[in-house]
Amino acid sequence: MKLQPGVGYNFDSSSHGFTLDTSDPFPSANSSPDHPFKVKIVAVVSGAIRFQVITGTLNNLVPEMDDVIGGVEKLLDSTTSGVPTPPTDVLTFNTSTKESWVYLRAGPEAASPYAFPDPNIANTPYPKVISSDVELTDTDTNGYVLLAKVDVDNVSAPTVWTLHQYVNGSLWGDRVKVNGATAKYYYARI
Repeated sequence: MKLQPGVGYNFDSSSHGFTLDTSDPFPSANSSPDHPFKVKIVAVVSGAIRFQVITGTLNNLVPEMDDVIGGVEKLLDSTTSGVPTPPTDVLTFNTSTKESWVYLRAGPEAASPYAFPDPNIANTPYPKVISSDVELTDTDTNGYVLLAKVDVDNVSAPTVWTLHQYVNGSLWGDRVKVNGATAKYYYARI
């Protein structure tokens, strides 16, 4: 017997049986699926834009981010009693350009073997998502990956914003430091 599709559902059949597919065959043009390091605007509170970042990894490490709600740093994949509780931070804006840059910052261990990124969450070089009101450049102690940029109409009371997403997957990174030159950081999407 062949099962027939109906409004809002479709059937797929094989020699192993059949499955019911209720996914939207025509998703909204405005919706985009979540992906690692996707920056999401979640609220505007007292003129401050709050954001979250979908969990991703850098060299198999889940970064942390400041959480304005709890007042602590939390991993992007944090849970409370088994329920996802991602950290929420506030975007910092440049008052003249009305831009905020969201970066993934990471640095090497301070002592040999100088692993990059530092795998110890208690250390400052451990991967962290940050918001900056200026564009950042790599240093010997930190490499920066620009995840997204946000433009607003008004810094003190934003009502319209545009989010430019630049990274859409987890990353693998390398740090190369050669005699006297500033360290170079290289990233690849995984």
